[in-house]
Amino acid sequence: MANHEKVIELVQLTDPHLYADTSAGLYGVNSFECFKAVVDEAAKRPVDLALLTGDLVHDESEQGYKNLRDALQPLKAPMHLIPGNHDDFGFMQAEFKSGIMSCDKRVVLGNWQIILLNSQLPGQVRGHLDEKELRWLEQCLSSTVVPHTVVFLHHNPVPIGCKWLDPLGLDNADKLFELIAANSHVKALVWGHVHQEFAEVRAGVQLLSTPSTCIQFKPRVDDFELDYMPPGFRWFRLHENGDLETGVKRLANVPEGLDPDAEGYGV
Repeated sequence: MANHEKVIELVQLTDPHLYADTSAGLYGVNSFECFKAVVDEAAKRPVDLALLTGDLVHDESEQGYKNLRDALQPLKAPMHLIPGNHDDFGFMQAEFKSGIMSCDKRVVLGNWQIILLNSQLPGQVRGHLDEKELRWLEQCLSSTVVPHTVVFLHHNPVPIGCKWLDPLGLDNADKLFELIAANSHVKALVWGHVHQEFAEVRAGVQLLSTPSTCIQFKPRVDDFELDYMPPGFRWFRLHENGDLETGVKRLANVPEGLDPDAEGYGV
């Protein structure tokens, strides 16, 4: 008998750092054009769901979220968005209220539950999960009737080996890991924020970060340094039996104008 398993295809796009001005960007890189190129590449894949995990608009402008919507048009799939430390969550929620693009934080597809957490701490670069968010997560994890879960957030919940960046991650990650440890159906914990690829396994849970669609930070350094690497996105293939395949797909070239010797970054 043929195997008609339905594999769920996800893409994660993170840290585009868009502006109201579509000609603006970071360190000589045009954020909007870079993001559009990554979206076009992601759209070549079969996509059941796209997840946008924060720092979507760098200047916290209302127009920036309209630009984001425009750039996402090639992705013909439902999209769910969470804020990062740079986002104006009010503008973001107003622009993505409902429909194919929304700020809804829980999705069930087949045998999989996808949870998105808001780790934004207004006015701060670091992240935090407040008690309401933790209670909601606990309820989602304990009450689900599907057998497998993936959790997404913006801030890194574990050190990634960048001395300058690690203090700017999630400041109460211990509470998050307590909930994950109590729910063995969580297969992966995924984030953005760090502008680089990271992969580790802890107690059977895949811990994954994803490159920015804009500039990249050099891994395993003490001080801020740009990485001369192309932008990209992360793809996932979720199987009915709980197997999770994932990888990072980058553009072919480093963005034009990037200055790899740039110093300092206002994270």
